[in-house]
Amino acid sequence: MAKPSDYRIITFQRKPGHWRANITPIIQPATTTRGAAILGFVTAQDSSSEANAAIAADRAIRELDS
Repeated sequence: MAKPSDYRIITFQRKPGHWRANITPIIQPATTTRGAAILGFVTAQDSSSEANAAIAADRAIRELDS
């Protein structure tokens, strides 16, 4: 199972009140899931706060192995 501690999470404000998180594996080479290499990704939906963006990032990381 993918763990949030294996990833670097950087939150950013896309526009006022719209937060997302950039997620990048700490350990290289790239993590693989379902045969595809993951170099990094951004959460798909905007969050209302920086804290919610970080929560969304943790959720997205846990879903990588699903």
